[in-house]
Amino acid sequence: MKAAQVVKYGDAVEGIELREVPEPAAPKSGEVLVGVEFSPINFNDLMVVWGIYAWKPELPATMGNEGAGKVIAVGEGVTSVKVGDRVILPFTVRKWQQRVLVPAEELIVAPSDADPQQAAMMAINPVTAALLLDQYVDLQPGDAVVYNAATSGLAQWLAALAGRRGVRTIGLVRRRDDVERVKQGGCEIVAVDDEEIGAVQARLQGLNVRLALDVIGGSSAGRLLHLLSPQGKLVTYGVVSGKPMELPGSLLIWNQLTVEGFFEGHPHVLPKIAPVLRELVKMIGPGGIRQPITATYPIDRVKEAVAHAVKGGKILLSLSEG
Repeated sequence: MKAAQVVKYGDAVEGIELREVPEPAAPKSGEVLVGVEFSPINFNDLMVVWGIYAWKPELPATMGNEGAGKVIAVGEGVTSVKVGDRVILPFTVRKWQQRVLVPAEELIVAPSDADPQQAAMMAINPVTAALLLDQYVDLQPGDAVVYNAATSGLAQWLAALAGRRGVRTIGLVRRRDDVERVKQGGCEIVAVDDEEIGAVQARLQGLNVRLALDVIGGSSAGRLLHLLSPQGKLVTYGVVSGKPMELPGSLLIWNQLTVEGFFEGHPHVLPKIAPVLRELVKMIGPGGIRQPITATYPIDRVKEAVAHAVKGGKILLSLSEG
């Protein structure tokens, strides 16, 4: 069967190759054989290939942090899933390969009417959005949350989940052309990230902005800090820009602001993923929450797919045969 593997660190396109790998064994007791349908090329996948991620597997290494597929066969004693079920695959399995063997207890069954591409993107962005909203501040209806990268799939979930709780949403985007699209996606107040900070603050008069969420770093993180209300909290969950966070010390001191970091892979976070995911997966049926997808590539064109992902946008790999 086919798999996309890292063969060397450095350039992502050069470092990933399509290879033939052995088929998984037949499922044993408690195991399930899954045919992978779709798996996204996430930024953290690329960070591994670039050699800047904390995890550096021995090469060659199959990649893929997220994915979904259909059950092909079940081992003895498995009753939680059946052949034909669409399932969301766990972090413990590398998903850029056509078939994987998984412990049945680690699978999350998706609704029968779930979009398979949306199911493939459920384990990181939606779960992170839910945990960011729940773990750091006791947000109440009428409170507000501000976040950058408001065009992202994670931001789509932030807007939807916050809206369901009556929490006001403020999103920062890089381009003025994105403002209306992000508003249509459910974000209440949208500003351009480099807009004069005083003008943005004026639009937020009367709002209790208790939580700020940063994935970009650099000056964008500092702008979020300016938009927090006194005693608010800034949580960073990524550094997409590759630049250190620019945080004015005076604001931290006088407004009694705090800063924390979030990583879904931390040991104390991992046990929280499955319970959250079981609830969120109910929201991706017809008319449900959607993450934007830029393009989908077959596994045979993995180098093209990686090159596209490096430039930006949500790229999916299709691993089904035929």
